Amino acid sequence: MRLRSICASIVALAAALMFASLPTHASEVVYEGFGPSFPIYANGGIGFSGPWAQGGFNAFASGYTTNAVSLSYPTLRPGAAGSLSGGAFPAINGAIRNLEQSLGDGTTVYMSFVLRPDGVLSDGIFNGFFGVTLNGSSNDLFIGKPGGGALDQYVLETRGGIGQVPSGTSTYAGHAALLVVKAQFVSGNDVFTLYTNPKPGSTEPSSGTVKSDLDLGVVSKIGIYSSGAFTVDEIRIGTTYEDVVPKTGE
Repeated sequence: MRLRSICASIVALAAALMFASLPTHASEVVYEGFGPSFPIYANGGIGFSGPWAQGGFNAFASGYTTNAVSLSYPTLRPGAAGSLSGGAFPAINGAIRNLEQSLGDGTTVYMSFVLRPDGVLSDGIFNGFFGVTLNGSSNDLFIGKPGGGALDQYVLETRGGIGQVPSGTSTYAGHAALLVVKAQFVSGNDVFTLYTNPKPGSTEPSSGTVKSDLDLGVVSKIGIYSSGAFTVDEIRIGTTYEDVVPKTGE
C-alpha cells in the first residue's frame, strides 16, 4: 500500500510539473472594433491610454467616418459592431492613438486588421494609399496599399515608401483582406513579417513577407494613414499569433 501511495504521488507530481511547463495562453492586449462611432466616441476598445486624435506625418485632416456594420472576413471572429472608412482625399489624412503599454526591444507581438479598398483604386493624392501604422520613436512602419512602387499590392514599408517589400497579394476594390504582422523588436533593426489572408484559427504560416531594415525604437502608438478610399476594422495586437487571428466560434 505504501509503495502504491508513493507511486501515485510521483505520478501526480510529474503531471503537475508537466502542466506547469506548458506555455500559458496569452491574451489579446489591444483591440479596436470602431464601435459605437468615430471620432465622437473614439475612446472605445482596449489597450489604449486615450482616444483617437488627428495625427500622422504631414496629415492635414482626419476625415474618417464610421459604419454601423463590421467589416467581415470569412471565419474571422468579429468583435464590436462598426468599422471605419476614408475617402479619396486631396490631402493626407491620419489619426493616431496612444497605446497603454509601449512595445520595444526584447518583445515579439502580432498585429492583425481587416482592410478593404473602396472606390477606384489609386484615386486620391499620392496614388491613393491607405493602411495602418506602428508609430515608433524613430520612424513608422506602414502596412497596407502604398502610394508608390507596387501600387496594386499590399506591402510593408517604412512610412513614405522607403524599403518597400511587396507581399505579392493584389488589392481589389470591394474585397477585404486580412493582414497579420509579426513584429520582432530586437537590438538594432527590427524584423517584421507580413502574412496576407491567412486562415483564421490555423497555425502561424511558415513563411511570409519580411522587412528587416527598420529600427522603430519604442512603439507608443498606432495610426491610420491614408489618401485613398478604404475601410478598416478589427485591429488586434497580441503576444501570440492565435490571439490576433481568432476563428468564429472560439
